[in-house]
Amino acid sequence: MKHYGSETEKALSILGTGQTPRVLIRAYGEVNLACLRAQQEQASLYPPDFFLLLEEAALEVIEGRHDDQFPLPLTQGGAGTSLHMNICEVLASLANSRSDGDFRAQPLEHIGLFQSTNDTFSTAVILMSFRILEDVEEQTVRLQEELVSRETLYQEWIMTGRTELQDALPMTLGQLFGSWAGPVERDRWRLNKVRERLRQIPLGGTAIGTGFSAPRSYVFAAEKALRKITGLPLCRSQNLCDQVAHWDSLAESARALGLCAENLVKWTGDLLLYSSSFLSEICQEEQQYGSTIMPAKANPVLIELIRGLSLEVCSAAELLCRYASEGQLQLNAYLPFMAEQMIRISEKLGKALTTASESLLPALKPDRALLEEHLVNSPALLNALREPLGYQGVKDLLPELRKAGLKDRQELIFWLAEQTDLGLSDLEQRFHLHHLTSGGN
Repeated sequence: MKHYGSETEKALSILGTGQTPRVLIRAYGEVNLACLRAQQEQASLYPPDFFLLLEEAALEVIEGRHDDQFPLPLTQGGAGTSLHMNICEVLASLANSRSDGDFRAQPLEHIGLFQSTNDTFSTAVILMSFRILEDVEEQTVRLQEELVSRETLYQEWIMTGRTELQDALPMTLGQLFGSWAGPVERDRWRLNKVRERLRQIPLGGTAIGTGFSAPRSYVFAAEKALRKITGLPLCRSQNLCDQVAHWDSLAESARALGLCAENLVKWTGDLLLYSSSFLSEICQEEQQYGSTIMPAKANPVLIELIRGLSLEVCSAAELLCRYASEGQLQLNAYLPFMAEQMIRISEKLGKALTTASESLLPALKPDRALLEEHLVNSPALLNALREPLGYQGVKDLLPELRKAGLKDRQELIFWLAEQTDLGLSDLEQRFHLHHLTSGGN
């Protein structure tokens, strides 16, 4: 049975058929349930038995039992008015179809009383976005934990540190994983902070934030009801005209999510180099055949998947920020487009983070012997001898080192004992892992 009405039909004829996303239907259902309870508490708008039917209908919408009644895409003009009409029509129709009494709810005269699209839809977008930030923060925590665990696991695996794609100084593989964990930790902190600013809602501000037609008692009751329904730490904005008109808080959230994606791009870019044929120091298990013509080739498919998803998130975040800047006067009509980009960000970034922590990291297989072999045959390790040999003395050793073909630090120590006046015990101390990779030595 179709429960949406003529206004939704008009919107379909203009916008085309789509599907309102589940996360937004849930949030808008919660907002409407809060408004209905506030209406009844402050204005006794419905007969008690009928109000129970309305509550039941709203709860079913929240649970996802009527998603087929929300056929509108988010790509729409009108600042979300079509979506507000849609949910008002569905709630009224569901309750009316179950009532044996004479009372019949009207979508706008009753369900939408004291409401505007501009305060209810925007509140729903905030609820949805707040949860997106919570989910992504949890996923960054998992990724951070996986990276930190490898920081501990590999704390004694020595390797070459590089700057500008050139061998520089020794470091441990654990230090490398720890450096990768740092940006993820900051992502976690940023997401937590932007949630603080996103929890302010414009509910009760109605059309332009002045609260026109909404009794003050209703405004406070709706805010209280919504906190109870959602369990979220929401608060009513102290500047409702600002809250309705401006969406820089959502843009800030998008930028934080975009930074998370940018950090994934940097990390996976490093992994492309470490796993490449040029280095092969941190290889990954073959996930699938890498070529239809080259049986010996394997592709870094997980790395490329994460990078592709992350770049799309960066694009969506920038687009959302552009929409946020395009509002005029007392309203930003592009909020449905911003909501669409937040959902896109959530889906793509969530998949990228999950792939990173659950698939990519377990598939990485560092080659300890090769890491050390590359180090002992590079100029990086000789930099530890600058003090006893001098700058030029180290330079003079480089051509001979490249010819030596050494495999590990012990071979290097014996070779240096033959090439220089340094004793074995002195060289052992200078090439000790802690001396090479810790400051102040």
